[in-house]
Amino acid sequence: MEIRDRTIRVPVNGDKKKARKMLLMNVGVMGMLCVAWFFAARAIGKPLVLPDFVETMTEFCTAWFNKKIMRNMGLTLWRVSVGSFYGLILGSVLGLLMGYSEKVMTLLSPFINSIRQIPIMAWVPLSIIWFGLGEGPTIFMIFMSAVFPLIINTIAGVTDIDRNFFNAARSMGATTAAIFRDIIIPGAMPGFLTGLRLAIGSGWMSVICAEFIATSSGFGYLMVEAQERLQTSRLYALMIMSAIVGYAMDQLIRFIERKVTSWRFKDGKAKG
Repeated sequence: MEIRDRTIRVPVNGDKKKARKMLLMNVGVMGMLCVAWFFAARAIGKPLVLPDFVETMTEFCTAWFNKKIMRNMGLTLWRVSVGSFYGLILGSVLGLLMGYSEKVMTLLSPFINSIRQIPIMAWVPLSIIWFGLGEGPTIFMIFMSAVFPLIINTIAGVTDIDRNFFNAARSMGATTAAIFRDIIIPGAMPGFLTGLRLAIGSGWMSVICAEFIATSSGFGYLMVEAQERLQTSRLYALMIMSAIVGYAMDQLIRFIERKVTSWRFKDGKAKG
């Protein structure tokens, strides 16, 4: 008996056309913004408020080859990595425990929900008292920015798991460790990765703010230096660089999300 391959093959031409259309739209919007900037800067005639577009783009392009700027960019990325790593460890552990256990949730929820309401910049004076000037306050603020999105989204990921899975696993003699390994961690992964995206974004924004105050190095410090020297075109260029790096980190997390939880995606969109 001949066995035929009945696998449904989804055409990709439509997806490619849609992606190409979206790319053209994005390029068109960016082009219009650049044109508007070019003429607005000339109309305003105040470089300290809105610098010349060409001058800013020149600063932007040369900044990627400036050793001082890239060294400070690397330092800031290192701080974000360290602070986010600490937030990832604590946030994922607390999120898994609170999502799984009602007792742990009842015990820790009031404390977590109270602490996370404190504005991030309110931690600056206390972090300087605790850690002094330098790396300590900066990494601490990144940690505080990252840990709460991870806790909340990991809890959401765990609570979205059907409790019948837990009951079925226990009825078959599964231990708590096995339930965590085979049910909770895989099931909570979408929520965890969403929390990680938010945590990395919050950490990137907070480190720039922290470097305004608590350090004499880093990408944020370069922005303060440009502002003090009235180098507005460089300041704008650094802000654009900051946006691009933040966007690149977000897209990296999205790529990992698509690979790790590929079952959630159909035609590029998440299901459920």
